[in-house]
Amino acid sequence: MLDRRVFTAGLGAGMAAALLHSPARAQQMVFLGYTQDELDKAYDQRVWAPDAQKIIERYATDSAAVRNRLPPRTERYGEAAAETLDIFAPAGAAGAPVMVFIHGGAWRALTKEDASAPAPTFVDAGCIYIALNFDNIPAVRLPDMAEQCRRALVWVHRNIARFGGDPSRIHVGGHSSGGHLCGVMLTTDWRRYDAPENLIRGGVALSGMYELYPVLLSARSAYVKLSPDEVGALSAMRHLGRVACPVIVAWGDRESPEFQRQGAEFATALAGMGRLRTRLVLAGTNHFEVPEALNIPGSDLSRAVLTAMTA
Repeated sequence: MLDRRVFTAGLGAGMAAALLHSPARAQQMVFLGYTQDELDKAYDQRVWAPDAQKIIERYATDSAAVRNRLPPRTERYGEAAAETLDIFAPAGAAGAPVMVFIHGGAWRALTKEDASAPAPTFVDAGCIYIALNFDNIPAVRLPDMAEQCRRALVWVHRNIARFGGDPSRIHVGGHSSGGHLCGVMLTTDWRRYDAPENLIRGGVALSGMYELYPVLLSARSAYVKLSPDEVGALSAMRHLGRVACPVIVAWGDRESPEFQRQGAEFATALAGMGRLRTRLVLAGTNHFEVPEALNIPGSDLSRAVLTAMTA
């Protein structure tokens, strides 16, 4: 789970201990006992999931099949070309709870077209599912992506009633980098956007990063460029007092140790505040497989989310 055994696999216990605690190693440590190479690997999920590309391709094919069977209504929430969203709604929806889902992709890949596959799980349960689109790095910076997601949620609040949704029952979810952005949404002061403080009814944070400091120490800093103030502003763990709703936090037991640590610490902090609804560790599941649990109505994750939405 969260130990370091994977980095010393194949070594004898004595040799592993000597390497992990040697003076030379101590000089190389950059965060929580990681060397730079180890930290880079801890924030590179492909190291932990050799079949990552196959799964990512499955996102696209499964989503295309859903859009063909259940065509969404595409709407624009802003002026930029990427500022669109797909609305999947049950026939005759009225006052339905709403899930706005933020796709992952390391902040630089994928679109809403890769996040349609969970829609039937929600629609068949009488809920509206929205796949959110936004620009990726390098077209914009991470703070701009967060602002796009905020604009989208404000748009949903103001307009979803026209599509049969209940603006007082908006939930936000996201996976990986989308899980990070979900955390940012949950810790947004919505009054600054002329929206209700309790705009979000519930959160579903999947395999996200909720403190960016170690992320920016890793190789991801090659393409994610943030000032210290921006790191603080976009780290949900530093603004937990703004979380105004129950949150489901989930991750897979085959994810990297840092993603597991980040999920566990976020869940523990929320629990201490009385804001954790459910903590789920998906057994036998790597990082890229986690959102696919939402494609299965009977999965533990889907049941937890639908129970929260329809309560």
